[in-house]
Amino acid sequence: MDTKITSYPSKTASHQDTFKVGKTRFKWYNLAENIENISTQDIMNAKACIENSDEKFQNINDLGFIILHRCGENYLLLVCTWRNENELWESVYYDGSGKFEIWERKSNHIPTYCVWEMGIVYHESQAWKKFLGTDREENSKQQYLDHLFEGEV
Repeated sequence: MDTKITSYPSKTASHQDTFKVGKTRFKWYNLAENIENISTQDIMNAKACIENSDEKFQNINDLGFIILHRCGENYLLLVCTWRNENELWESVYYDGSGKFEIWERKSNHIPTYCVWEMGIVYHESQAWKKFLGTDREENSKQQYLDHLFEGEV
């Protein structure tokens, strides 16, 4: 019996400049099969969603990261912050109606990260763990923000 194993398709993660919303600073990642399919307008719409979210990131001195994940013709927008030192908090938005909206997730057992997003999340967890071992002053915060992932996932 000849069984052929095919590999699961890869996507590419790329980073942009730090995105600031008030006091909160985020690393920004784009994720797609073809990064060129993420338009400047889509990024602007995603940023406006975060700036106007109910989370009030403007008032919280957080660090974190964002993944703008192109899934076919739609997007998932994962907004993650580090809180209570070692906890990753997340808000999820999608653009199902042509604009980004909060993804209401009220079930007990819900999806978290897909196989592609986990490559970025793993990198970020290692970068955050390294940050926790520092003095956590501004220079260390900037080193965390500068430690970026890019490549195939």
